[in-house]
Amino acid sequence: MKKYWNKRLWVVGLLLIVAISPLLLQRPEAISRSKADEVLVVITPHNETIRGEFARAFDSYWQEKTGKNVYIDWRTPGGASEIRMVIDRKFDAAAEGEGVGLDVFWGGGDFIFEKMAQAGRFEELEVFQKQPTWFEGEQGIPQNYTGQTFYDDEKYWVGVCLAQFGICYNVDGLQRIGVEPPKSWDDLADPKYFGEIALADPVKSGSVARAFEMLVQQKIQLALANTSKAPGEDESMRRLRAIRTGWAQGLNLIQRISANARYFTNSATKIPHDVSQGDAVAGMCIDFYGRAYNEKLKKADGSSRLQWVAPEGGTSIGVDPVAVFRGAPNRALAQGFVEFLLTEEGQVLWNKKVGTPGGPERRTLRRLPVRPSVYTEGNMRDFEDQINLYAQTTLFEYQGEITGPVFDSLRIIIKSICIDAHAELQAAWVSLAENNFPERAVEHFNDVSYASYDKARGEIQGQLRSESKLEVVEMLKRMTGVFRRLYNETRDLEGGVSNEK
Repeated sequence: MKKYWNKRLWVVGLLLIVAISPLLLQRPEAISRSKADEVLVVITPHNETIRGEFARAFDSYWQEKTGKNVYIDWRTPGGASEIRMVIDRKFDAAAEGEGVGLDVFWGGGDFIFEKMAQAGRFEELEVFQKQPTWFEGEQGIPQNYTGQTFYDDEKYWVGVCLAQFGICYNVDGLQRIGVEPPKSWDDLADPKYFGEIALADPVKSGSVARAFEMLVQQKIQLALANTSKAPGEDESMRRLRAIRTGWAQGLNLIQRISANARYFTNSATKIPHDVSQGDAVAGMCIDFYGRAYNEKLKKADGSSRLQWVAPEGGTSIGVDPVAVFRGAPNRALAQGFVEFLLTEEGQVLWNKKVGTPGGPERRTLRRLPVRPSVYTEGNMRDFEDQINLYAQTTLFEYQGEITGPVFDSLRIIIKSICIDAHAELQAAWVSLAENNFPERAVEHFNDVSYASYDKARGEIQGQLRSESKLEVVEMLKRMTGVFRRLYNETRDLEGGVSNEK
């Protein structure tokens, strides 16, 4: 009997050890709110891994600097577009000149930050006065690079890491459908990808909207480079004609890629997740979404079924910004957080490997620092991605004056002609592919004159600025109707599937 109970106690003890061992081995988290000396409220689209690593690192940095512990109260209502709506509502409800209970806005792309800066929602960042050398000379953060803005003229926001838009793909999925790894945006228009592309609604996802903009920019710049003056044209006339041509070619490519789409999700983060799981073969996403899943799925030999690539000549280098809100409850702490993100300690955390000096504790973040000065031989030995974008000689040059003013128009156009008319678009695409793309039908399919560059910067942009939401809805319905008819007519042309209705 005694032997029986000893054995039983041994088994119970073993089970208890197994149950509590994760707690014993768990690394300590950042300090709890109840024990913190100060609280920083940050609204962000960043994932839990980034939030956790930077909360721990900033708490350590601030304690060493001031002797005080910090708890970060993260607010994560969704992606950048959802965050923008939350902030808009808060400021609309706030009294003139008052804050909204938030300290810092971190992450989401420069477009949203620029809009909020123009609306007077941020205060000037002190880091520019306190650390001027970080922004000077060849090793300083440039204000503009590859046509993108890294910080605004008024110093209301600044980029803290680099970002590119590109393609994530599943290695096993490519083998299944028989295609080579994609290298360009055009590769995603291959009919072999039909039903295999993961995309997001550009109205809901700011990052995917920017990826679409990069695609259109590339087509416009190719047209600008290859368009000669016609008789009687001056340079401005030639340039506008080329832009119109490139815009139409960009929309045509978006049509074809969208025709291959399995779905349009509301969240950009769903794209690399589904591609990694094999639910889609490829998709458009920002670099760190793709690299994060590549890291997550790495095998012991370093391989991963999820890969990410920057399309050749099809993307510029942007930044992921940070800003301090006007009326921030913890203003000094918020300014200190921004400065920390730009210290060498904060910068190398973006790409150092787990376990290296100054690296993350749990998972490599796979993003690239914005400060050129941190790309030293010593730091890069510990970087997961041996990439210095500042050292590249051939880069995509973003021309914001061309597509920046019509960015919202482009998002609405894509929603109307590719998402709301998706069933008709796919039917037309199948018809064209099955009949070897007859010239007359392809020409009709490519007619995007109803969504021309002139209309995008004129009529469509004007109606989007209208206070009447009903007018906007009616405009979208008309545009969708036009393209539904166009796609149906494409099927009925000579060489189409049939005259079936």
